[in-house]
Amino acid sequence: MGRTLILIALLAALTVPAALAGDRATDGTLSVKRGKGAITLKIKGTVIGRVQNGRVQVRDFRPYDGNEAHFTGCKARHPSFGVSICKGRVVGYRVDDGRFNVNVRGRAISITAVGRGSVIVDGAGLSDGVMSMDGAPYSSLPDDPTTFALGITVAGR
Repeated sequence: MGRTLILIALLAALTVPAALAGDRATDGTLSVKRGKGAITLKIKGTVIGRVQNGRVQVRDFRPYDGNEAHFTGCKARHPSFGVSICKGRVVGYRVDDGRFNVNVRGRAISITAVGRGSVIVDGAGLSDGVMSMDGAPYSSLPDDPTTFALGITVAGR
């Protein structure tokens, strides 16, 4: 009986840490280089980027927090409260430390993002750029709309 209790205690001591280590949070980073297509970020965090020829739309879910979208290379329009749109050539954008939807469409898209939420990536064909999430190696943008979790606990990773 004593050996059985020791064996059960030893088995429990080895099993619990392994089960807890199965779920871990990702580091919540996204990098896109030379992107072509459409990318939508629905995150709480920071996004910095540029699009060579295209359109950027930012929706701020907390417009009174003092963190507003910043654009370079265009004059931003505000069609409704909390929404900013900027389109043109060589458009830079930055949204800091807030809760945003950032939609980018065009070519030569560069994005660096850190935060928690979801990212929908829809590449535009064969040479549609590369992306990396959570420090993984760069891979081609998916040709069909694909949703990725950013900075969220993933089971078994």
